[in-house]
Amino acid sequence: MTENIQTDEELWQLIKQDSHTAFETLYLRYLKSVFTEINKRISDRDQAEDLTQEVFLSLWEKRVTSNPQGAIYPYIYGIAINKVFNYFRSNKIPANFIETWETLPEDLAQLAELPQAFKVAEVTEMEHLLEEERSNLPEKMRRVYELRYEKRLSIAEIANGLSISPNTVHNHLKEVRKRFTSALRKSSFLL
Repeated sequence: MTENIQTDEELWQLIKQDSHTAFETLYLRYLKSVFTEINKRISDRDQAEDLTQEVFLSLWEKRVTSNPQGAIYPYIYGIAINKVFNYFRSNKIPANFIETWETLPEDLAQLAELPQAFKVAEVTEMEHLLEEERSNLPEKMRRVYELRYEKRLSIAEIANGLSISPNTVHNHLKEVRKRFTSALRKSSFLL
């Protein structure tokens, strides 16, 4: 079925419908490029192969919630870079090395649209992570969060509306921030 599919967009639509054949086509299309990019940064070939597989596993797992636009390689590249950063962090690679690598000039990326695509992919992943964390909040804490940050109510208005003290509202909001920060620290977004 996918033999006639030429574009990433067409493949992605089939992948979102759980097409293993379309995913295999995309996998074969970008496997070598992704491995090459990871292997340039991690000299351990076995580890680079493992991370490459993790990239595609992550892509498959996020197929329903992800909506890359245009060519999918910049999105896949963004996932690969996150995997490399996580590898660096878990293997205690010095932060200044990571910072230097992150701030390489744009022309070294060889794809002008890559930095923007990477930012879009990162924002989408962060939003998904925070939404997941929000859904795991206890009911009253989630309600306080929604009233404060979605409805833009003041602490006094929330306290009055929920019949709780302003101090309790403040404590709930403090705990929400703590949980969100912890979730971000466990991900690839914060060093």
